[in-house]
Amino acid sequence: MKSIASIFATMILAISSAASAPGAMSGGEPTNPSTSKDMQTTNESMSDTNTNIVLFSFIGDALALGPHWIYDQDEIHSKLGRVASYQAPISNYHPGKAAGDFTHYGDQALILLQSLAADGGFDSGKFAARWRAFWEDPTTASYRDHATRQTLEHLQAGMPPDRAGSDSHDIAGAARIGPLFLLEWENDAALVEAARRETAITHAAPEVVETAEFFGRIVLAVRSGASITDALETTMVAKDWQALPETWLAVARKSSASEVTDSAALKAHGLTCSTDDAFPGICHLLLRYPSDPAAALIANATAGGDSAARGMLLGLVYGAEFPAAKLPPEWLSGLNARDEITGLIRQVSLNQKSMKSP
Repeated sequence: MKSIASIFATMILAISSAASAPGAMSGGEPTNPSTSKDMQTTNESMSDTNTNIVLFSFIGDALALGPHWIYDQDEIHSKLGRVASYQAPISNYHPGKAAGDFTHYGDQALILLQSLAADGGFDSGKFAARWRAFWEDPTTASYRDHATRQTLEHLQAGMPPDRAGSDSHDIAGAARIGPLFLLEWENDAALVEAARRETAITHAAPEVVETAEFFGRIVLAVRSGASITDALETTMVAKDWQALPETWLAVARKSSASEVTDSAALKAHGLTCSTDDAFPGICHLLLRYPSDPAAALIANATAGGDSAARGMLLGLVYGAEFPAAKLPPEWLSGLNARDEITGLIRQVSLNQKSMKSP
């Protein structure tokens, strides 16, 4: 098996080559060679980071598939042990899924990535149409949760995408946003607004929409050089959040500094899909493992409950700081949709280059 560094280097080379293909001329004048080289290095580094953000998020979902929605931690321990590898689901919620597949959350993030690649950017109407077609396809083997069913009903009744969102309070609605970081935005505010709009298409509850913004801002901060711990702290006080109480971070701060095990801590915070349960658990793991994404993702999956949504948001943040070499090699090689994801990321990169061409 190739090392994860080798696999990832090959993938990044293809993506970066698309972004730096011939055409580095502006207005018919040659660019300064040293400036051009510096810009190329910066652009390639950013491309690598954005790809990591997407991949880590998908990996967080896939690793959680095996124990997903199992709330009995003893059952997870007896059947799977420490969840450090991809496993087939042991619950009845994901029939037809195999080790290395995604839950329905990862499936929807993949729909977003497909939409970005096909549509040349984020278009909420086109994404909603693609999302609807996926769920209306009788061959689709993916769990239809409350948010999916209600949003689908709204769209089928003729409601526009910006009003079709369900009343679900599940944090999963905020977890799909990774592919948006592949696009070049006018500014950070535009990306954050897109994250909010993309989330609200299926989850209109204020705390879910704000969670998308919160973690979007954290990813931007970490991508710009902030530590994960500092990003969490500064983002919480950066604005007057209407639906995200500071106590959610405070309790995570306390548990992460304690001697309680991760499974016990996440169980105490709450293992359900609800944002008020999941948010502190995610923060607990980020604060306890600011430099060890593999440990955090393993602890998350092993704790059970709605581990997939938590795992995707954890992956977003860790991907903004760490290279793929920080993860076990089999997590990338065993990702069943890896080739499709790689191709879609490359297409998004080509689209971005084409939009900048004179």
